[in-house]
Amino acid sequence: MVKLAGTHSFDAPKSEVWEALLDPDVLSRILPGCERLDKTADNEFSGEISIRVGPVQGSFNGKVTLNDIDPPNGYRMEIAGQGRPGYVKGVGTLRLEGDAPTTLHYDGDAQLSGRIASVGQRLVDSTARSLTRQGLQSLENIIAARLQPAPAESEAGDAAATPSNGTQAATETGAAPGARGSAPPESSSGSQAQPEVAAPSTMEVGINVARDVAADLAKEVQNNGNTRKVLYILAGFAALVWMWRQLFGRAK
Repeated sequence: MVKLAGTHSFDAPKSEVWEALLDPDVLSRILPGCERLDKTADNEFSGEISIRVGPVQGSFNGKVTLNDIDPPNGYRMEIAGQGRPGYVKGVGTLRLEGDAPTTLHYDGDAQLSGRIASVGQRLVDSTARSLTRQGLQSLENIIAARLQPAPAESEAGDAAATPSNGTQAATETGAAPGARGSAPPESSSGSQAQPEVAAPSTMEVGINVARDVAADLAKEVQNNGNTRKVLYILAGFAALVWMWRQLFGRAK
């Protein structure tokens, strides 16, 4: 059993965070190891995620269902997936509070079976926390990029930068120069071309997981005193060396 709970603050309007949490393209980029995520129904997605937990690596094919949707405050998420590493089934809730800044509260648990459940609870918990942290950071980066103003077109030239009185008056009233009617304003940032924020690579995700696992081991050393210090250091060092070789061995 894996349990996760926590909060994350976004310096963004609540509506922007909510919109991102329902966007399949955004979700596919914030889920570490996500190979694909397709919307199959109004509140259902199917996808494939490649993940590594210690010595166990493989892909999961599964389904994500959103229930109890309360726009723009939150929803309940159910996941179910299976693959060569085993089977995972979980449920969690996401709740938004406040508005610019907006706080995301998350709480959930998952049941694991098969090879992935045999690697040890401490390693599974550390990996889950690391993947959650990386996903939330990616979500924060995407939302921040969405809120950036659209860059001015380079073809506008000095004439557009310093309009004449007639052009300026037309612009202030919302009409294009020479046009008889007025153009409707853009309703939201979603109608503009959004800057692309690349998802972290598999290598980056793996290195971050190794770093976070080592940090958790260091906390264990500090909390348990010197009697277990050598054991934890050796175990952490061995895990880091193994992960490093696996990651860079595949990269070559």
